Amino acid sequence: CHHVTGECSCPPGWTGHDCKHPCSSGRWGRDCANSCACDGGDGGCDPATGTCSCQPGFTGQHCQ
Repeated sequence: CHHVTGECSCPPGWTGHDCKHPCSSGRWGRDCANSCACDGGDGGCDPATGTCSCQPGFTGQHCQ
């Protein structure tokens, strides 16, 4: 947190005033500002990096 304002800068994958809330499903990045771009599989992605989580039968960067 900032030493003067007390405002927290959350690491990627976390949000909230105290950075204790993980990104909701389908969101990722700093302040959970990005949407997952996964086409197939479970549609989920890593909350910190945005890497898609593919279900069996789906492959590639976007689980196609």
